[in-house]
Amino acid sequence: MSDSSFLKAGQLADLKAKLTSGTAAASGLPDLGVIFFSGLSGDSDPYELLLDVARYVDGAGFGAVWTPERHFTDAGGAYPNPAVLGAALAMITKNVRIRAGSINLPLHNVLRAAEEWALVDNLSGGRVDLAVAPGWHARDFVLAPEAFEDRAQVLNRSREQLQDLWRGTAVRRTDALGESHDILTFPRPVQPELPVWLTSSKSEDAWRFAGENGFNVLSALINFGPPELKKRIDIYREARARVGLDPAAGVVSLMLHTYVGTDMDEAVETVRPAMVEYLSSFVTQHATSGQSESRDKSETLRTLDRDREDFLEMVFQRYVTSSSLIGDAKQARATLEGFHDMGVDEVACLVDFGLSKDEVLASLARLAPLLRNGV
Repeated sequence: MSDSSFLKAGQLADLKAKLTSGTAAASGLPDLGVIFFSGLSGDSDPYELLLDVARYVDGAGFGAVWTPERHFTDAGGAYPNPAVLGAALAMITKNVRIRAGSINLPLHNVLRAAEEWALVDNLSGGRVDLAVAPGWHARDFVLAPEAFEDRAQVLNRSREQLQDLWRGTAVRRTDALGESHDILTFPRPVQPELPVWLTSSKSEDAWRFAGENGFNVLSALINFGPPELKKRIDIYREARARVGLDPAAGVVSLMLHTYVGTDMDEAVETVRPAMVEYLSSFVTQHATSGQSESRDKSETLRTLDRDREDFLEMVFQRYVTSSSLIGDAKQARATLEGFHDMGVDEVACLVDFGLSKDEVLASLARLAPLLRNGV
């Protein structure tokens, strides 16, 4: 990244932080958005849930709607292309930011990614934000098998090219006849700079890299808890300060499973069946992902089958007690204040893990009084 590009990225992150979290910071609560990830919505249409929730949060004052990129799995297979969903959301909303959470950039031709998201930026009037990730499941890389082993490096190269294309800087490409061309993508976006989040969970190096380069961070409490999150946020803020950026300005967005019920017991029992099924599917995907800690797939799956019920109950209890927005409105406020105190600027409320549309909308209505403009 050039010095001028670095400054633009850092300045953009500072500006975005002021726009999205300044009022929330004053209230002691993070900003709130919604995020989709699993597509498990009982017997209902996942796109009906997505569109109706988007309409609701757009009018209620939530900050963003995040849509993921997931491939070749029932749990999440409703979301193969966040740019397509972003275009649909652009046509039915007026206020919320439209975010990819996340686009697995090594799976994509960066020219196409620039074209598609610039189109969404035009349709939305300049409301596009992107979280980018390297991808994680080996099966997904049937789309780009050559990119799997070096996916972190491919992500960084592609992200730099995507930002260059967004700014109007051409990239060099060779056509089918062997001729070289300087390619500039169209349509040109509305926003002169593309707001970028890096998606990271446990990797301290990724948090440090995001801070040093002025990017925001999207994270989730996967295989670690709030104390470990606090440590990584501190690493991120310190990295920003070390390179001369405002350490408080970068935006840390945290995905949390969300259901706000009428009381704590009702909330826990409402989500239990759906949440346990969701966790079972997610654990199985990780066991077969092809990552180093899961190489022995058959042994991992045998262990899961043998101890599945106890293990899933343990994970469920961990989420309910420390890693989610599951409870009543009083508990939700306390949880949000706690995460804000450790440096979380906004919470992406995961809503599509098996609850009905009516339950999701009722939960969001109970959560809405905790929005920064409703406190």
